[in-house]
Amino acid sequence: MKTPALQPPPSRIRYVSPRFQGPAVLAFAAIISIGGAIFWKLVDGEFRRIFRLAAIRGHYSFDSAYDIVRDLLAWHLAGLFIGVFLAGSVLILLLVAATRNGIGKAVASLRASADGDLSTPTGTGAVGEFDRFGKKIDDARSDTLASLLVIRDEVAALAKGGISPEEFRLRWDELKHRIRRIAP
Repeated sequence: MKTPALQPPPSRIRYVSPRFQGPAVLAFAAIISIGGAIFWKLVDGEFRRIFRLAAIRGHYSFDSAYDIVRDLLAWHLAGLFIGVFLAGSVLILLLVAATRNGIGKAVASLRASADGDLSTPTGTGAVGEFDRFGKKIDDARSDTLASLLVIRDEVAALAKGGISPEEFRLRWDELKHRIRRIAP
């Protein structure tokens, strides 16, 4: 009997959160739109000037209107490409820097939490997804801090004494359960 050939598992499509993609896509669209508007404004003015001069001089030596504007159009298209490429590259570098900054602050906040600092805000920055993540970290830290304050108050109440052994045992069991919710 033949063993069936092992088929590789079907590849999964991994999506990036649309909340993270939206502002970046809008920024790239703005760069392309602004580049196109600048290109149109420059080329339109130059084309009007060149076609007017060609009409005054007579353009009989040219085969088409493209022959009149070929060099001008080539230089403006090259400028458009270089301008959009450089602006897009700067945008990518800014997005990478903002992402690294947000990740760095989130990691620093988590490390500070591991060291016992539960009160310093995360402050992850302006990138939406990292800001939401930072707020979730801050919320979790504030919940933990509030639980620790309740536990501390309960321990102080148990240390005072003056309660029956049965009530002490019940409160002690509840206190152990609260502690296990924080540190399992």
